Amino acid sequence: MRKFFLLVAVAVAGMMQAQTVTLDPAHPTNPETLEFDANGVWTETYNEEDYVTIDYPSMSFLHGAWTEYNFWYGFTVAQCEDTTYATMTDQFHCVAGGGLAGKGTPYILAYAMEGMGPTSPCEVHFDAEYLPKEVYLCTGSWAQHNVLVDGGGHTFAAGDSLVIEIQGLDENHSVMDKKVSFFLADYRSEDPANWTLNRDWERCDLRALGNVYGLVFTMKSSDVGSYGTNTALYFALDGLKIMKDMEVATFEDVVIPEPESVLHLTTTGPITSGSYNFYQEVVDYGEWGVYYFGNLPSNKSDNDFVSYLDAEKSANGGAYEGQNFMVWNQSSSNEDYITLDREHVVPGFFLNNTAYAVNSMTQGDGYAKKFTADDWFRLTVQGLLNGIPVNTQVVVDLAVEGKYIDKWTWIDLSSLGLVDEIRFSLSSSDTGKNGMNTPAYFCMDNFGAEKPEGYVEPERAEFELNEAISNTNMEVKAVKVVRNGQVVIIRGEKTFNILGTEL
Repeated sequence: MRKFFLLVAVAVAGMMQAQTVTLDPAHPTNPETLEFDANGVWTETYNEEDYVTIDYPSMSFLHGAWTEYNFWYGFTVAQCEDTTYATMTDQFHCVAGGGLAGKGTPYILAYAMEGMGPTSPCEVHFDAEYLPKEVYLCTGSWAQHNVLVDGGGHTFAAGDSLVIEIQGLDENHSVMDKKVSFFLADYRSEDPANWTLNRDWERCDLRALGNVYGLVFTMKSSDVGSYGTNTALYFALDGLKIMKDMEVATFEDVVIPEPESVLHLTTTGPITSGSYNFYQEVVDYGEWGVYYFGNLPSNKSDNDFVSYLDAEKSANGGAYEGQNFMVWNQSSSNEDYITLDREHVVPGFFLNNTAYAVNSMTQGDGYAKKFTADDWFRLTVQGLLNGIPVNTQVVVDLAVEGKYIDKWTWIDLSSLGLVDEIRFSLSSSDTGKNGMNTPAYFCMDNFGAEKPEGYVEPERAEFELNEAISNTNMEVKAVKVVRNGQVVIIRGEKTFNILGTEL
């Protein structure tokens, strides 16, 4: 590894929470508390005046009732442990016998009153645009009774099905085209061995719907008679999880305590900007001090380079936009990755060399050579999904064929596909027995940004290849550094371990 700087940790970044909301049926915001009758049914189920919605953080479930006729539709709340159906009083039971939290715990019960079609009252409205991730579903006991016994129609047989169709709502609460189907009973096969029947909570993936302002649930049965559907259209839901759209990491939301400085954490952990978490590794080498690797937020605005203490400056000075940018410093432990708030296709980001790397490549120093036309410096970007590397990598030449990046340049990451983690690695043609000699740093800004409209990639600077190799402008007699995870000492062109043995 390359020369790394030694500083004392001065602050801890403020952490932003992942923008994910998960439904907990037991804790609504309207009503503030839930009261249930002796049968486990919400006592306001037939209240048509006070509760046109049942509200939870960021979600509103439409609720309708005709008090005079003791009739309800849309959504209500129940906590019935009984899973059977015999009479109308059992209409609030579900086959799971309680919510995701366990038997007898609250769940949302839906009655998709027939005749409403795709604008069914079984709608959930969000307070902003979200990506729905998942919901857990199970069958109403009355509906399953109809499937297994009958209900004015017939017991389900080959060719039958009971399905919930889920679609998104736009900002005007109009139904959108994309659809997710979840089968509560699937008897469509001629072979009974292939039939499926829901008997407990099952997860339904909603991500294919994209960003929406709400959801509409429509329940459909193949058992239809002359007066409409024979199957009771009841189902239960719980654990609905929604996530806000990804926000670009501009790093302006990261607090760097001092001007012209760098943020160092006290312990290894994430620094959050937008919808991304940038991990900084903090290693205490005892008498050798504390070292910092990975993601280093900087607000240094010039590109003057005198010593390795200037490692956190961009090649042309400052950020792409605003005051702050991120400097990445390679470690050997892989604790310096980036995680996403959710699975996402990352459009791209702005990249630059550091003034440190540019000085080394153009001038050479006591450890690294001055680059020639044959030398190269390269960044490899690897995406992961659920801990597994995706098949595609993005390779960026920070320097190649006598040219190098010295201005903020947009890099396309979309070819990585859907990822929830990003890892970087740097490599160079100037590599010796102890690892890469070129300073293992680069800069980034606006991580997760789309390519700007009208963007033109800047020209790369050219090395002065005919100039004689000069000595470094770093006047260093003895420097302690970390190379491949080990502390070493550099004196001139020689290196020693901490016991004084020459390497």
